[in-house]
Amino acid sequence: MRAVLAVVLGMVAYHHLPALVATHYDLAGKADRMGSRLQAVLVEPATMLGMILLWHVLWRIDPKKRNYKSFWSTYRYIGGVIVVFTALTYLGSLGQLLNIVGTSSMRFMPTVFGIMILLLANVLPRIQPNWWVGIRTPWTLSSATNWNRTHRLAGHLGIPTGILMVILAWVLPKSMISLAVLVPILLWALIAVVASYVYGRQEEH
Repeated sequence: MRAVLAVVLGMVAYHHLPALVATHYDLAGKADRMGSRLQAVLVEPATMLGMILLWHVLWRIDPKKRNYKSFWSTYRYIGGVIVVFTALTYLGSLGQLLNIVGTSSMRFMPTVFGIMILLLANVLPRIQPNWWVGIRTPWTLSSATNWNRTHRLAGHLGIPTGILMVILAWVLPKSMISLAVLVPILLWALIAVVASYVYGRQEEH
């Protein structure tokens, strides 16, 4: 339904767009790639539809699919959050192309991403071992204890990470806005991976 609504909105916007529109922006917020208006209105809805379909397939082919029963609502929640925030990003892009939101969309995108990280981090501790969702390292996939400890830590750290991303999106100058996403997310991921390794070493002794 969300993907269909996005397509409808895109088709409405299609007739108000020039033949060539910006499809990518550099770190300074300047357009560095152009594409057709059809590409601009269809790529993200198609991505959303692909994600929805993929979400229904992944758990079925997971060797650990028996574990999904214990976090099924969380699995569906994660998929829903990703699709909704992809749709919000799409609306922001359309708004910028139609000159409705102007350059403020540069701050809107990382804000949306930060809120998404916050919401996902809040449910990370509920995820049980699987091959598709969560922090999958050699150490978390080898030990349920490691998996649970790592996801609890990542969940606790992910909430302030998301909040920090939102703050940075509105505090940093426009030329540095990409750092609002890259730096916090990389640090968060690095800490989680290192923690899973440390927990693994502790289990060996």
